[in-house]
Amino acid sequence: MPEHGLSIRTAQAAWSQNTDGVWTWYPQPSGMVRIYASFDDELLRKHGAFHEAGHVVTSLVHGLGVDGVHLSPSAQGHMFHTVNSGTIASWTGYGAMLAAGERAADRWLREIGQWTPERAWAIERGARSDRATAVDFAARTGQRFEFLAHPWDGWTNVCSWADGSLDAHWSRVVAVAGALLDRGALSAADVAEVADLPNPSAVIVLPDDTGEGSA
Repeated sequence: MPEHGLSIRTAQAAWSQNTDGVWTWYPQPSGMVRIYASFDDELLRKHGAFHEAGHVVTSLVHGLGVDGVHLSPSAQGHMFHTVNSGTIASWTGYGAMLAAGERAADRWLREIGQWTPERAWAIERGARSDRATAVDFAARTGQRFEFLAHPWDGWTNVCSWADGSLDAHWSRVVAVAGALLDRGALSAADVAEVADLPNPSAVIVLPDDTGEGSA
């Protein structure tokens, strides 16, 4: 049975500091030069799709709009990004959305039997900007948050919020990831349709048939 869900909260904390000062649960592999050296191109692209699908679905669950999401190769490697908009209703919802990318990617690898500590470390490193955003947001809004705290008030706890959302909506994450792999990009309307969840960013503009225009 794959290990995922709220079990992360009760797991033993074993933070490891990388050679560049970044902290990860899984230690930096010896001799690892590139973060994604343990992924081939196909696995890396799928990782990106599930990472973004985790962000997308958890955003919608917590009422945060998704303007769009893309997954495309570039000269720098595979690039993927979700664009959010709207009011952040709660720290728990926003934090869960930020953590859901790495947690979805980790869960997906476990479920397909491709999880390794080296890949789990790479997933963490790939989510560095999400983690930095959480630290910044918590500081600016006065949240009780210390990144390395365990099991409460730190990133471990935030990841448990994400895992709860992913557990409840995993089939939607799989659907969004599949659509993203097929199409390469999803608009706000696409996201709402595929995830089968309301998207505040997917505003439908009806044609004006009164002949009077709009203000």
